[in-house]
Amino acid sequence: MKRREFLGATAGTVASAACGPGQHSPPLVEFVGPDPERGHHLREGTWREGPVHETIHTEVAIVGGGAAGSAAAWRLRRAGLGDVHLFELEDDVGGTARGGELPRSRHPLGAHYLPTPPPGCPALERLLEELGVILGRDAHGRPEYAPSAIAAAPLERHFGRGRWYEGLYPAAGETADEAAQWARWHAHLRDLDGRRGADGRPLFAIPVAGSSAELRHLDAVSFAAYLDDLGLVSERLRWALDYACRDDYGCTLAQTSAFAGLHHFLARGLEETRGGFLLTWPEGNARLVRGMLERADLGDRLHRGAAVVAVDPHAGELRVHRPADGRRLRVQAKAILWAAPRFVLGRLLVGADPLPAGALTYAPWLVASVDVRTAPRGIGARLAWDNVPLAGPSLGYVVATHGESADARRPGAVLTYYEPLCGDGPAELAAQRLRLLAGDLSTWSDHVVAALAAMHPGIASEISRIAVTRWGHAMIRPVPGLLFGESLARARAPIGRLRPCAADVAGLPLFEEAFYQGCGAALAALADLGRSAPDALADELPA
Repeated sequence: MKRREFLGATAGTVASAACGPGQHSPPLVEFVGPDPERGHHLREGTWREGPVHETIHTEVAIVGGGAAGSAAAWRLRRAGLGDVHLFELEDDVGGTARGGELPRSRHPLGAHYLPTPPPGCPALERLLEELGVILGRDAHGRPEYAPSAIAAAPLERHFGRGRWYEGLYPAAGETADEAAQWARWHAHLRDLDGRRGADGRPLFAIPVAGSSAELRHLDAVSFAAYLDDLGLVSERLRWALDYACRDDYGCTLAQTSAFAGLHHFLARGLEETRGGFLLTWPEGNARLVRGMLERADLGDRLHRGAAVVAVDPHAGELRVHRPADGRRLRVQAKAILWAAPRFVLGRLLVGADPLPAGALTYAPWLVASVDVRTAPRGIGARLAWDNVPLAGPSLGYVVATHGESADARRPGAVLTYYEPLCGDGPAELAAQRLRLLAGDLSTWSDHVVAALAAMHPGIASEISRIAVTRWGHAMIRPVPGLLFGESLARARAPIGRLRPCAADVAGLPLFEEAFYQGCGAALAALADLGRSAPDALADELPA
């Protein structure tokens, strides 16, 4: 079976560790998520030619059913526009916010949480109200969130020197100088927190385009160099900040722009002062995408398993191939919202792409959800939602079942493992991507089990299933010079009737960026069509 298989006794350490007298049978292991073969067909152009079986005329065509495309469809429906078709390459929607399901629980295949929105994001708050995540407002007008959506304590712990510690900063055994550097870093953040530039804008905003021009020059230098200039050289501090960059961006300190690094800590307000929460669900942000598409009410105008193989942006025409039945569609649209990765567009355009090939780089990621019969423990701090090792390339795992109430909790758990495959430049990233996609199920399941076993010896015998997801181009990388440079300006510039609007053209791989890119493109399409947005969110985009 091409996408699902049992590992036999000789298939690798997963099977051998789980076999033996009195032990459970080997786990079922499968690849889930995006199908690399479809991406290869797009790259090679093998689906481009052929007869057209049907022509569709529509006001707006959306390409890509991830967070940005779903937000665009939701926003258009709110404005009263129903003549919208959405085309998604995969058989399931969600992009990197997709979710899956194992017998024990649903789980994320990628993005797994959303911080509560900072002030000034009314459209995002309105969405959360519609989805029942915001239940009401307190006496000061602040949102009140559904307890079931708030990540339960304990939130974080880290593993090192054979035991677990609370939080993500490895404070155990630090010197006085290391403690002083950690304190200086937080004092530096407090100095920047909430400040506005001479142009009246916050220094760091969501979406990032609303940030003041005052510190944009920091985008030209790496986060590592910025810390050097501050004299912050503590390995403990550097590990914590490097972890944050790898977690949000798939980049190391040296690969992340200083502006992007500071944005992570400051755009939503300092964690210790803003009073926000992390919102999460067993399937992660798939819950949000599904909710937006339900409210978009596309019906049969949502085309899953539909590969856009050619784009004429000036004529407003798409050619679509359906791999399942071989049928080909011609789509004539007055507006096209390109909510798929921007680098793919250059391979499909009729005519030249104004964005040079390779101008944007993307981090590959390995994600795996593991169904275990017994929830893991460990010496020290108790099991948390996010569990992170100090050593190795892994970011550790989140517990998809962590939010279950005590009354509903069942034995076992589903652990979702994350690992970005970082690289210094296009050649290294290409090698990492090749390694990721060339590895078979045995290779990657063994890899995941070995990483979990380093934190939890003996866990292999507790595993019943492993669902492995390979994201070849998971995240746009906010490398130095990207956010406010010419490449990104070209990437998001309209081409004829087409508007790119995925998170990658914002430069930061965040749900909020994807959401506001999709909403902004929807409003622009309405304007192009001569239609207004007659609702309470007509002017909702942050400045």
